[in-house]
Amino acid sequence: MAALKAAGNLLQGSGWTDALVSAEIASSGTADSFLTAAHVKRTRYAHQVTAASLSILQHIAYRKYLQSEPEQPMEFSTWTAASSKEYPLFQYWCLVLEIELDILGFVQAIREANFPRYVASLQQLVIWYFALDHTHYSRWIPVHIRDMLELPHTHPSIAREFQAGKFTVQKTLRVFSAMAIDQAHEQNNRNIKDDGGAVGLTETPVALQRWMVAGPEIARLVTEFEDGFTTVENQSTHHHEQSPTHQTRFKTNVQALVNVIENQGNPFEEKSKDLLTLTTKDLASPAVVKSVRDIKTIGQQQYTTFVQERLIERSKPLKETIAQNKLPLFKERKPRLTSNTKGKLAAARNDSQLFSRLYIGCQNRDGDLDNFFEHENQAYPPSLTDNGNMRHGTKSDLLGCMEQLVDVQSEHPQATVLILDGAVIVQMLKPGAAKTFLEYSQTVFIPYIRSQLNKVSRIDIVWDVYVPNSLKASTRSQRGTGTRRRVLPGVTIPGNWQAFLRNDANKSELFVFLAQQVAREEVAGSKKVILTSGEDVLCCPSEDAAIPLCT
Repeated sequence: MAALKAAGNLLQGSGWTDALVSAEIASSGTADSFLTAAHVKRTRYAHQVTAASLSILQHIAYRKYLQSEPEQPMEFSTWTAASSKEYPLFQYWCLVLEIELDILGFVQAIREANFPRYVASLQQLVIWYFALDHTHYSRWIPVHIRDMLELPHTHPSIAREFQAGKFTVQKTLRVFSAMAIDQAHEQNNRNIKDDGGAVGLTETPVALQRWMVAGPEIARLVTEFEDGFTTVENQSTHHHEQSPTHQTRFKTNVQALVNVIENQGNPFEEKSKDLLTLTTKDLASPAVVKSVRDIKTIGQQQYTTFVQERLIERSKPLKETIAQNKLPLFKERKPRLTSNTKGKLAAARNDSQLFSRLYIGCQNRDGDLDNFFEHENQAYPPSLTDNGNMRHGTKSDLLGCMEQLVDVQSEHPQATVLILDGAVIVQMLKPGAAKTFLEYSQTVFIPYIRSQLNKVSRIDIVWDVYVPNSLKASTRSQRGTGTRRRVLPGVTIPGNWQAFLRNDANKSELFVFLAQQVAREEVAGSKKVILTSGEDVLCCPSEDAAIPLCT
């Protein structure tokens, strides 16, 4: 279960659960429960389907690579390593496939009673425990691995028995059906508790001791009695999943998941430096990309250091605290909200120190308060800043002052050209029923532009440009930032439109997309639409002639 939870930590927020829901493998609630391994069997099956689907998608991408590179193509392993090094999204899903194969390899080692495979699987999984901050397993799994590796030297007879597969329990004749010893103990406890359970026994010590002694023996007798009624089903050596029904269901689910991911875009074919989710195409931050790049290296280094310092050299106690990595992934930890109390206390201390200096100064010279406050006496002027942060006003407050400077006109002025602020229009026009960015441009934005073009002969649409180190950039940063999402025709529009527009990269990409969509439209007669697109200018209809003057 711990390994399944570690895989859930890696997959949370990646769009994996949405893909499972779209493929009709699980409902929304069940898919979310896979992230916490609430049901071990269902979660393991979901990872089996995902691992098979990712392997198929990876080979599909490789076949396309072979078609595009007929001369001296790389082998599959070399191509995978090179693509992982170059593309973060490719590497992320390779890591997902790797941890799922590690988990399934551990399950295989238990089911087949394969002791060498069991130890090797634990050595692979412990790296993920360290990297993803599963501290209890990070502490004790290395101890267990070292004990298992030392068995041939410390207890040769036990090592031979474990090599023979006796570290597991085989309760049936079926293949691939061995189970871990602790799981067998849990099943025996269930048999003991079936008849009345242990309810009320803890209050009577004598009855509890009688139940503890007689319970296992009663469970053994019941099991032997049931085994005496041999049936065809009990004599079968086939695994219960070796049936046409189960295999057909597995194949159908794998194909459905492959189709869903391919429709959203095969992650192994992404040729960019971006790390984005499967369905919504939200872009991860550079910190998340760095985590994906370094997560295996960090886990391996921590595991090696732990074994060296605490098990070999013994320079540190085993129970000393293990530092957590807290690596940011798709599902980033929410930052803690800082209280204003500290800021207010700091301001009060500054004021106290200021008046202390003023009092001392008044003892030695004339106390002219007007002269004192005419000079800078604090690091940050309180009239302009709030604890070092610039104070901001409301732009609409200026309208009352500006209206007094112009003459009010009751009639609409005659104009041939209308200049529109594209960013204001986007803020004003909500997506409404539009599901994708293409629908938004065709059903919301372009119809509005056409309605305005009916009133004039030409429209100029000017888009905002976001300069990184400008005064406006600091103002926007205080409003917060939304999730980065790639703007493509088929990408779903986020539910929170205002939060999406808080991200400057989102707006810049959206503005270019809308400008290109408007430029492709056809306008009637001599009407024109001129648009900025980054540093370029687009014209609809396109022409090389000079733009005439406007009134």
